[in-house]
Amino acid sequence: MLKIEGIKKSFHGSEILSGVDLEIAANEVVGLIGRSGAGKSTLARCLVGLEQPDAGRILLELDAIDPGRGDARQQIQYLWQDPTQSLSPFLSAKAAVLETLNGFALGSVSNRQQRAETLLENLGLDRETWARRPHALSGGQCQRVALARALAAESKVLILDEPLSSLDLVTQIATVDLLKKVHAECNSAMLIVSHDLAPLRLLANRIVVLDEGRIVDDLPMSAISAKSENPLLQANAARLSEPAA
Repeated sequence: MLKIEGIKKSFHGSEILSGVDLEIAANEVVGLIGRSGAGKSTLARCLVGLEQPDAGRILLELDAIDPGRGDARQQIQYLWQDPTQSLSPFLSAKAAVLETLNGFALGSVSNRQQRAETLLENLGLDRETWARRPHALSGGQCQRVALARALAAESKVLILDEPLSSLDLVTQIATVDLLKKVHAECNSAMLIVSHDLAPLRLLANRIVVLDEGRIVDDLPMSAISAKSENPLLQANAARLSEPAA
């Protein structure tokens, strides 16, 4: 589905990505973890054209693509760490979803209103919230609107950059359940960027570790334990196995 070959990226002479190779199969959920500054968000931004790699290439279904342009703009969707960054302060929740449907000319004009409403409803947003702008929505509601916009594009790959970090614990749990539902229904491949395993253990099939700009581990979730060779995986797995206080 999505294949990354030799991606490199530097800022001000400092190499952030040092030749990243990664494959994500159709319908697979891959968790990308790493220490702060490892290059996780930079890689995610390269995949959607928010940053241009210095070298390497990105393929979607075996075809090289230019992220953020042409068909790739629709086929790979990005959910920001702060969902309000992707939402216009001037558009209501429903108008934001319609913007995607209209922009990509998806479905008939007469059916787009119904499609937008169905997406919002399926993601747990009631009719009362459809007319609200981002400032009148909670963080969790903004996340759902941003997700509805991404799903409206009927993309093949969803890139989620720390989707839970700006949410409180209750909303995090609800969002994990929501993402599980979305994945089961939409069949998109997912790459979820996170700094730890906790939000990924119920979502990801594989865990990929990025360190100093390179992939240093790529393991099925079932193989990760406190005995993993990678110190970051050890620490995460050990913390998850600790009894609740």
